[in-house]
Amino acid sequence: MLKVSSIFYSIQGEGAHAGCANIFVRLYGCNLTCDFCDDELHKTTMEEMTFEEVYRRIKVYPAKNVIITGGEPTIYDLNPFITFLHQKGYYVSIETNGYNFSHVKKADWITYSPKDWNHVEKEGFDELKFIVDRNSPVGKLLQIESVKHIFIQPQNFMHTPNMENVRYCVELVKKYPQKFRLSLQMHKFIGVD
Repeated sequence: MLKVSSIFYSIQGEGAHAGCANIFVRLYGCNLTCDFCDDELHKTTMEEMTFEEVYRRIKVYPAKNVIITGGEPTIYDLNPFITFLHQKGYYVSIETNGYNFSHVKKADWITYSPKDWNHVEKEGFDELKFIVDRNSPVGKLLQIESVKHIFIQPQNFMHTPNMENVRYCVELVKKYPQKFRLSLQMHKFIGVD
């Protein structure tokens, strides 16, 4: 059984796959309580669903890309669910703070967004994403050695962009073009979930 907060169809607004249509499966619960979290559903809404029940909900959409997000999906061992989705022909991406990479090792793509910048894992993911505002200790990000993309994403408001943080992140990408790429949360600019 999965603890599901919501299932919806939208555009991926972040990272390397921004602009692609995806089915989002948002799971309930998180191991952290970040003050900038832009989703409250993972704390308040939950329905226990079998893999088949989830499949019945997602198969109505034309996309074959599924993003499992939260909260924090790696608080659960999702490898059996990922295998199930693969058997149904889906490409599976995970968005995680890195709590337990072994719980999602069968995923096709893992976006790692560490919240403790003093302890950043070196492997187990496909891209790094850091939530940045004007007060962020960006010097720590400059010290990270990675051949994978390092996205910096402006800390935005719940449903809309924070243009001050957007401008700040744009300037960082321009200042360090070999180090950073910009992730905008495009969905907040175009007004979709």
